[in-house]
Amino acid sequence: MNEEPTKNLAGSNSFEERVFARFDATDAGFDAVDARLEKLESRSRDTKPIWERALKAIMEMGLEVGEVKNKVNAIEQRVGVIENKVEGIESKVEGIENKVEGIENKVGVIENKVSVIETEVAGMRTDYGGIRSEFEDLKRELVRQLTRRLDLVLKTMVDHRDDLRDADERITQLEIKLA
Repeated sequence: MNEEPTKNLAGSNSFEERVFARFDATDAGFDAVDARLEKLESRSRDTKPIWERALKAIMEMGLEVGEVKNKVNAIEQRVGVIENKVEGIESKVEGIENKVEGIENKVGVIENKVSVIETEVAGMRTDYGGIRSEFEDLKRELVRQLTRRLDLVLKTMVDHRDDLRDADERITQLEIKLA
């Protein structure tokens, strides 16, 4: 099928305007035929040759209308192909939208899990702070108790040393007395 008529029509008015213009031209042709017929009847002449010409004009108009119908059918077929392609694109877009919705749902689940983890981490930090505080308290208590015990040990050692000196002095004095 020749593509040129479509190319010639593509740059002008819309399809509907072209079709209606063609029908208007056809109507104008019929109006012209009607005018000629009225003229012939008013003159009261022999109408056979006029009718033959009118019939010929009508036949030509019929052929033109047939051509217009063929072109309209070709355009309808092309529109049908385009509609099928658009439907295919729409179903692909719908599939993509469904996939995006699935991804969004998964992201929502992940966000919820991250939120739970963040809450748990915050709880762990609080627990860590409490444990650290308890550890510091335990450390202070341990240092205090060790210091107290070391003080006791030192006091005992000092007392023993003093006792040993006293004993040593007494032994020295006894040795002097005995000697």
